[in-house]
Amino acid sequence: MSRKTLLTALCSATPIAADGGVPEWVHLIPAGGAVRTVDGRGPYRVTDYAALAAQSLAGGAKLVLDECHATDKAAPLGLPAPARGWIVELQARDDGLWGRVEWTEEGRRLMEAKAYAGVSPVITHSQDKTVLAVLRASLTNTPNLVGLTALHSEETCMDWKAKLIELLGLDGEADDAAIEAALSAKMNARTELNSAEVLRLPAVVALQSEVTALTNRLNAVTEAQSRQAAEACVDAAIAEGRVGLKPVRDEYIALHMADPAQAGKLIAAMPVLNGTTHAVDTPPANGGEGLTAEDHQVMAMFGIDEEEYRASQAALGQKKEAL
Repeated sequence: MSRKTLLTALCSATPIAADGGVPEWVHLIPAGGAVRTVDGRGPYRVTDYAALAAQSLAGGAKLVLDECHATDKAAPLGLPAPARGWIVELQARDDGLWGRVEWTEEGRRLMEAKAYAGVSPVITHSQDKTVLAVLRASLTNTPNLVGLTALHSEETCMDWKAKLIELLGLDGEADDAAIEAALSAKMNARTELNSAEVLRLPAVVALQSEVTALTNRLNAVTEAQSRQAAEACVDAAIAEGRVGLKPVRDEYIALHMADPAQAGKLIAAMPVLNGTTHAVDTPPANGGEGLTAEDHQVMAMFGIDEEEYRASQAALGQKKEAL
């Protein structure tokens, strides 16, 4: 047996007896089994009025009778929702379901003043509109039923499950699991955007361009700072008289930019010649014409070809000298 979903509805006004007195009994639900409304909701079905009466007052409960559905409208907002009476007994009669009211002092005054014309019950019903119980009732002047015994008044509680079934295009008998699955599918479809479409969005393209420009600027600034630091380090070492550093200044600057610690270590290992600059007549190593032992040390350290080294020195127009 499928589980029934209970829904609550604020119901329409049933006219109060117009005999000028305070009614002891109020007509809550009309007879006939099918209750129709002016606004088209329903029809709501009652299959057993006696069972409905018993279920509504199960456990000896009594039902509040308020004004204008204050219990359902005002109370959730923290506003007063005083009782104007209490329905303490229900009877199934030929013309429907009736309730006996024990009026409060204010409720009795309202009845004597003819302040309200009808009573609107609040019911709970299943998905197929079968009325399961009367929860409470309210004094109101907004009847909405066809005929003298109105059922549904202005209804503030929408049948959201039925509305969801309609919007999702599901079968009228769809259960909660089917509704949840359909809702999840709808939500996932809306959140799963194609990545290519996202990348083509104007805002995304503009952001990517700005990020690229900022990255290029940052790289340029970083490189300039790194070169400035490398040149300062190498030039300071040349000024100290580090032997063999000046001919390979650019190589050491590049090395320092890539690995400052390694460049500093190699520079610190170079010997220092102090005093006035002078020509060095160190015998050439390996018989190399015009090259000193320091030259060959530099070529071996950096893997520089001898002819390339000679050409670089010639281009600089420098005489071999120790600094």
